[in-house]
Amino acid sequence: MNKRSVLIVEDDSRIATILAKTITKMDEFEVVGLASSADEAIDLLNCFSPELLFLDISLKDSSGLDVIKYIRQDLSEIKICVVMLTAAKDVEVIQKAISFGVFDYILKPIAFSRINQTLQRYIEYSNRLDNNNAFEQEDLDLLFHKSGKPSVELQEAPKGIDTITLDKVRTVMTTSPDTPYTAEAMSECIGTSRTTARRYLEFLLSGHEVIADIEYGTVGRPERHYVLTKT
Repeated sequence: MNKRSVLIVEDDSRIATILAKTITKMDEFEVVGLASSADEAIDLLNCFSPELLFLDISLKDSSGLDVIKYIRQDLSEIKICVVMLTAAKDVEVIQKAISFGVFDYILKPIAFSRINQTLQRYIEYSNRLDNNNAFEQEDLDLLFHKSGKPSVELQEAPKGIDTITLDKVRTVMTTSPDTPYTAEAMSECIGTSRTTARRYLEFLLSGHEVIADIEYGTVGRPERHYVLTKT
C-alpha cells in the first residue's frame, strides 16, 4: 500500500513529536519530515512534496500563512492539503486561512482525537478524488460538505440571515467544535451585536447544526450555550 506523505511544521517539538506518533499509528500515512520554521518548511516542501501538511500558524521566523502563500504561488502544480494548527481564534486569521483553501483548522490545545477525525476525512476525500474520473453533483456535495448531508446553507436563507455572516458563525463553531458559545461570546468573535449573533445561532439550531443548553449565571439569569452538533 502506498502511504500518504505528511509534513509537520510546528515550533513546539513536544507537540510535533506527539503529532507524528499519532499520525503514524494509521497505516495509510507516513511522516516524511518535521520542521520548526518557515525556512525549514519550504526546504522540506521542495524536497518531499507531501500530500498533507500540518502547519502551525505561529513559527519562529514567520507566519504559517506565509508558508501557504509560498505553496500557492511557487508550488501551485503540487497538490498539498493544509491543516492549520493554531491558538488563533480571531476572525481575520480564520478568514485568511479559508481564503487560502486550507483543508482543516484545528485549535490548540490540540485534541488528538480531532487529529484522527481529520486524517480519516482526508482519506475519504482523497479516495473520492482518486477513484472518480467524472463527478456528479452528489459526488461534489460529498467533497465540499463533510457529512454528505444537505446543509442548511443550501436552503434559502430567511430574511435577516446574511450568508457572509452565517459563514463566519459556522467557521467559529467548526474550528472549536467542543466549545460552547453564548450569543455574547459569538458576537465578540464575529464583530456583531449580541442580538445579531443570537439570531444566527438560532438559525443553525433550527437546522440541527448546533445544539443548545440553558445554563444559569451567577446572578441567576438563564443563558443559552450553543455547541456544534456531533456528526
